[in-house]
Amino acid sequence: MRRFVRIVLVGCLCVAAVAAVLIGSLWAWISYRSAQVEAYYREVPLLNRMHEREKQSTNDSEAARQVLLDSVPLGSDREAAIAVLREQGRFSCRPRVETEEDARQHARFLELRRQSIPPQDRPAAKDLVECNGGAPSIEANTVWIVYLEFADGRLSDARVAVWHIFL
Repeated sequence: MRRFVRIVLVGCLCVAAVAAVLIGSLWAWISYRSAQVEAYYREVPLLNRMHEREKQSTNDSEAARQVLLDSVPLGSDREAAIAVLREQGRFSCRPRVETEEDARQHARFLELRRQSIPPQDRPAAKDLVECNGGAPSIEANTVWIVYLEFADGRLSDARVAVWHIFL
């Protein structure tokens, strides 16, 4: 009987030791990954401010949009607005062609924000720029998508989407 008790005790100690090592390793990995994420956002001030205001995955973040518009106000010159994002070193920007589905979604976003632009006041051909930037997160990667709309070379609207992509 003593031998059986010793075997059970040693077995329990082994299981406890393995569990402690696994929990400790997980804690160390999360701490390391958190430090990486914080360091990344410290290097990119605009993303840092947007990240502080919006941590959820969303297609239209009003909080992040406000942060963006604090740095690039409506009415800003097209090249200056794009330059602000490129200066961050993490965004790649390219022109974007708007489809009918995009126009419907944009109208829906404006409706959700309780804004509306009469159809006759909207320009037929829009000057749209989409800027994408990636960022690490603890459990996934975060993609920041900034949509800039210009009218007559001036920023007329902006949207920010935040997507958490789990690989």
